[in-house]
Amino acid sequence: MSYIAAQTRQAVHRLAQRYRRHEQRQKERGDFQRLCAVHGLRLSWRNFLDVKEQTGCSVREYFLFRFYERPAALRETFMTTVQRDAFVACIGDDSSCNASTPGNKILFNMLFEPYLCREWLNPTAASPEEFAAFVKRHGRVIVKPACDGQGKGIFTYSYEGDAAAMACHKKLAGETLLVEQMPAQHPQLDRLNPNCLNTVRFTTYTDRDAAHILMATLRSATDASVVDNFHAGGIAMAVDLETGRVVSDGVDEEGRRFSTHPHTHVPLRGFQLPNWAEALSVVRRASREMYNLPRCRFLGWDIAFLPNDQIAVIECNWQQGMQTQAPHERGFRLLLKALDKRR
Repeated sequence: MSYIAAQTRQAVHRLAQRYRRHEQRQKERGDFQRLCAVHGLRLSWRNFLDVKEQTGCSVREYFLFRFYERPAALRETFMTTVQRDAFVACIGDDSSCNASTPGNKILFNMLFEPYLCREWLNPTAASPEEFAAFVKRHGRVIVKPACDGQGKGIFTYSYEGDAAAMACHKKLAGETLLVEQMPAQHPQLDRLNPNCLNTVRFTTYTDRDAAHILMATLRSATDASVVDNFHAGGIAMAVDLETGRVVSDGVDEEGRRFSTHPHTHVPLRGFQLPNWAEALSVVRRASREMYNLPRCRFLGWDIAFLPNDQIAVIECNWQQGMQTQAPHERGFRLLLKALDKRR
C-alpha cells in the first residue's frame, strides 16, 4: 500500500510541476505580446525562447537589453538575473535578505558614516523628543525601509510642529525604518531634475588587488517623485567612466527611450556630472573598506553629487538589479568573469 501511495504522490508532483511550467510559459507569452505592442514590434516567440536558452533572460530583460536586435556575441556581454544569482553563489557573496551590511541600511550607515555627508536617525532607538528635534532641524526628511530596495516604501515627512512629529514617531518606532536628512544636490543635478536626488549607480567588483568599477549609470525620476529608482518609474542613462559624461539616451523599465529628460527637457547625451574624479575615488575607497567585511564583493553603490563638490554614498546594494546595463551598448558580464578568474 505504501508503494502505491508513494507512486501516486510522485505522479501528482510531476503533474503539478508540469502545470506550473505551463502557467509560467503562458505568463511569459502574455508579457511578450504586451511588450511587443508597447514597442510596436513584431517579433518571433521562437527567437525569445532561443535567446532565453542562451542567456537565461526574462521577457522583460529580452526587451530591456534589446536582445531581439543584438548578435549573439553582444548578448553574451550582458548579465541577466539568472546569471547574477549563479555568480553571487559562485563567489560566496551574501544573498540573504537582511543580514549583510549592504542589505541593512541602519547597519551600513553605522559602519560607513564618514561617507554619508548627511545626518540620519533610527526612530526606534530615538526618543520622541529626539525625533522631533531631528525633523525640526532639517525641515523635511526622507523615511526608508531599512531592509528593502527598488525604492519601495520610501516617503518624505515635513516638520509641522513638535506634537505632530512625536505622533509620527509613535508610528515609526518599532518598525524597520531609518530617517535621513535630505541633502541638497549639486546645481548641475538640479538642472536634470530638482525634485529628486539624482544618483549614479556604480557597479563594482573587489578582489584582493583592487576595487574595480565595471559600470556607471545615472538615474533620475521622470516627474515630481523623490525616488530616482528604475523600478519606481525612473529612467537610467549610461555614463562614460573616463569623463563622467552621459553617453546614451534615457531608458525606463519598459524599455522606452528618451533623448531629453521627460520632466525638465534637458538634453541627456553630453550631460556632464560634476567632480567625477572624486566620485570614482570615493567608490573605490568605500569598496575596499567593504571588502574587509565578509561576503561583500560584487556590489552596487548609489552616489549623490552635493554642493561644494562633496560626494555622498547614499546606499550600497548586494544582489543588485541588472537593469542598469539597459542604456549601455555592452554589459559587464564578460569583464566580471575575467576579473573573477584572477582569484
